[in-house]
Amino acid sequence: MKQKTKSFLYSFAPDILNLYQAINNRRYFKKRYNNFQNNLTSSLFPQNNISVLFGPFKGMKYINEVVWGSITPKWLGSYECELHSVIEEIIKIGYDTIIDVGCAEGYYAVGMAFRIPQAYIYAYDTDFLSRKQVRRLIKLNNLESRICVKKFCSHNEIEKIARNSTLIICDIEGFERELLNPIKCQILKKIDILVEVHEGFGKPLTINLLKERFQESHLIQEIDAQSRHSWIKDNEEKIHINSKILSLATEESRSNGQKWLFMKRK
Repeated sequence: MKQKTKSFLYSFAPDILNLYQAINNRRYFKKRYNNFQNNLTSSLFPQNNISVLFGPFKGMKYINEVVWGSITPKWLGSYECELHSVIEEIIKIGYDTIIDVGCAEGYYAVGMAFRIPQAYIYAYDTDFLSRKQVRRLIKLNNLESRICVKKFCSHNEIEKIARNSTLIICDIEGFERELLNPIKCQILKKIDILVEVHEGFGKPLTINLLKERFQESHLIQEIDAQSRHSWIKDNEEKIHINSKILSLATEESRSNGQKWLFMKRK
């Protein structure tokens, strides 16, 4: 799609743009991952009863579908292993409300409900296929009463549902610059935030902007992307597939400069 057409649709017909992107991206991911995904399923889950094997959401039942990106790191539990200690800290804190913006098929939304019994989760995604998938994942884990799936998260939405014990998990491909603005949404100063930072887009560094916005109200931890070598070394003897396939199965196609911020209110 040409950039001018894309910009026009983003401004005047975002639903059409989101529909196009959802379908087009699934076609790409199906071509890239589907064969490998199905072959790995037969190796890891011969009865097709898929559940997360390791990590903070170990035991959570999972779907076998083409999702946004590779699903196999989520099956293994290696997904975003840089954040595992942060996720365990989040679970220990035990938030009452978690707002997952850019939830995709629901790894974190359902995972947090799976691990934090008292938490109510709001899962947002503009991708209609992701919303259908997260509903299937919720049902698979019998968590329908504790997760609400919605389309678009605005400042008004956050102001309406956030409480003192609230966490935002944010992965929205660069739009964190607009959403995580405590001047436009004052309650952001009072809640914790875990955000995947996306740079580029011809703008000043997002990570510096977010640090500047929250440095007075929050303690900020910066987390860097890592290779999967250490995770594979720690777990390969427990998984009965060869190291080359395991390396491919843990691949998330991240750049070395990928970063996250975990911001806890002071």
